[in-house]
Formats: sequence, C-alpha cells, structure tokens
Amino acid sequence: MSLHPNQASLNFEWSELECKCGCGTRHISSLAIEALQKVRDALGVPLTINSAARCPSWNGEVGGTLGSRHLSITDEQYSTAFDVSTRNISAEELKHEAIQAGFKGIGTYDTFVHIDIRSRKARW
Repeated sequence: MSLHPNQASLNFEWSELECKCGCGTRHISSLAIEALQKVRDALGVPLTINSAARCPSWNGEVGGTLGSRHLSITDEQYSTAFDVSTRNISAEELKHEAIQAGFKGIGTYDTFVHIDIRSRKARW
C-alpha cells in the first residue's frame, strides 16, 4: 500500500509527529513509526501524540535532556520516542500494547505515557 506524502503511517500524519516548534523537523526511526502503528492497531482507537520528533532548540525549550530519545537532528540521529496522551485511553492498556509492539523505554506521567525504542528495558 502506498501512503500519501503527508502520512507517516496508515493512521499518523507527519504533522502529528514533527517538531512542535514549527521547524518541520521529522527525522523519526521507521522502526519506531511501525511500532507506534502496531500500538494504534492493537488498541483500535486514535492516539493523540503530545510530542515525537524535537529539534535541539525545542527539546531545550520543553526541558528535554541532552540525550533525549525525542531528538531529531539528521537521518543519522533520529527520534525513537513518542509521548502519547492518556486522555482517552488507559495508561495500563497503552503500556501493555507498547511493550508488545517492541517499545522498551516506558515512562508514566500524569497525562501521558512516554514510549521509546531502545536496546534495554527502562521504566519510570
């Protein structure tokens, strides 16, 4: 199936995943996008992405760390992280499906769950 140029995957448009500062940065791991789509498919409901790719400037603005997995600079340093709102879904269901899809970094916050692709399991 061929995607429209505005689509990162079947259910996600690039505008949902690119840097929120408006710079258009969207270097995101295709593996991470595929895993995010698997989570969406398993849950069967739309997901609201609070944050995905971040340019270094925006990452600093929002308090992200220097080694943030959201950092999106080039195709060699791309984002592997998504902050997914829990406004309309259960955090526990989201975390379960994220693990099933291959996300190893999972952080639970008041209004969202951070999920990322990394080599080792990490929880916070």
